[in-house]
Amino acid sequence: MYCHLTDPAIRNIAVLDMTHGGVIIARKLKELEFNVTGVDVYGTLSMEQCRSLEADVITVVNKSCTIENLDLVISPVHLYPDHVMLEQAKKKQVPIISHHRAVGEILSFTDVGECPLIIEVTGTKAKTSTASLLADMISRKLTVLLHTSRGLELWEDGVCQLIHKGLSIAPGSILQVMDIAGSLDKKIEAYVFEISLGVTGCGSVGVITTLDMDYMIAGKTSMASEAKVKSLLNCPENALIVLNENCRKVFKQLNIPLASENISTFNILENGESATSDADYCLNMSKNSFSITCGEEQIEFHLAEGYDAKSYMTAFAACSAAAFEISIPPENVKETIQQFRGLQGRMQEREEEGLKILDNSNSGMDIASVEKVLDLCLKRKQKVIMVLGEEAAQVCEGLPPESVSDFLGSRLEDIDELILVGERMKPMATGNIHYAESFDLGKTCAVELSRKKGNTEVIIALCVKCFR
Repeated sequence: MYCHLTDPAIRNIAVLDMTHGGVIIARKLKELEFNVTGVDVYGTLSMEQCRSLEADVITVVNKSCTIENLDLVISPVHLYPDHVMLEQAKKKQVPIISHHRAVGEILSFTDVGECPLIIEVTGTKAKTSTASLLADMISRKLTVLLHTSRGLELWEDGVCQLIHKGLSIAPGSILQVMDIAGSLDKKIEAYVFEISLGVTGCGSVGVITTLDMDYMIAGKTSMASEAKVKSLLNCPENALIVLNENCRKVFKQLNIPLASENISTFNILENGESATSDADYCLNMSKNSFSITCGEEQIEFHLAEGYDAKSYMTAFAACSAAAFEISIPPENVKETIQQFRGLQGRMQEREEEGLKILDNSNSGMDIASVEKVLDLCLKRKQKVIMVLGEEAAQVCEGLPPESVSDFLGSRLEDIDELILVGERMKPMATGNIHYAESFDLGKTCAVELSRKKGNTEVIIALCVKCFR
């Protein structure tokens, strides 16, 4: 892969979008002795942040700057393509690379290449669970540093320790993870990263979990799936690529040739259905068990109870395919999955002080998963108390109020008590619908209502879009 940062002709670089990891990228480039201009395209930097960057000899400009004298422009894949600097750079033939690509190139300057195993996981859904399961499997033999939307975790012998919280899964955060790793009194033998909107190419393995439930980015001029698939072009030729079979059609539509010859695919079947597929790995799920078939070999998995295993099918397939590709022993794969009890806030069923709770509150929650939660609750034949909404300050993409309104129009009769969370949901809190300002207050209200109705007759469904 051509590396712009090793080209001696490139000295002056502009980093667009300081909100989503751009500050981190700008600082790292300055450490590498480039002349750096940070472009605050959204106007979100505080005066303190601007002063801090300028103290590090990084020029900060608002919205845009001239591209005269620039040798390289670094822009996030989600930025609208008609931004004046991008248009000018194309006219002047100044190279433009993504934040993802820039992070991969920056890491090529460090000793990260000495680590034999770096796995990058992207996709629409199941990123966190896929990455977490992989870290667990690998940790049975190696010391693993895992970065997901849950935080930064150190994994050893199947046990994790949370060591840092607050980093996003934007590509720039990987640079911070590497700094933290260097300060640990541990030799990290493997890294697993969850990354939004693509991979950086720094890894030896790239995984796309799924492209289902696609959405528009870049000012609604392109699909997120395109960015994720195109990011695989950042991977070195010897990288292992593990893809959901549904990626094939996107590759064909975009006519993207991958340099890597090490591509494996997986697909998912339910309830014994048969289908013709060219996938290398096929997961077939039935009730609380599933099998994975690779060629003529088949491995059976029996799952633990207490969580909605069906909602983890994509993660099970993706992590198993990746694990087998990197030669993790089948017994480690099987043990990890069979001991799995669901991630906190990821469709997990549990009891708290005698109350039954189905927890689906997480940063990736959407209305489709809320429907799934409600259906699961109704199967229990108990009264449903639902906490529904968003903590908008915590997540980049909230829960659209119009989707909530449509859901209430069709399913409100199935809910015994409803507590809405978040300022945008407040107008819908009329009649018997309650309102709470936060997830914690909504849960407290649900617990109080449950106590009044009788613990054994009620199940609480937590469906708030937020970081956990």
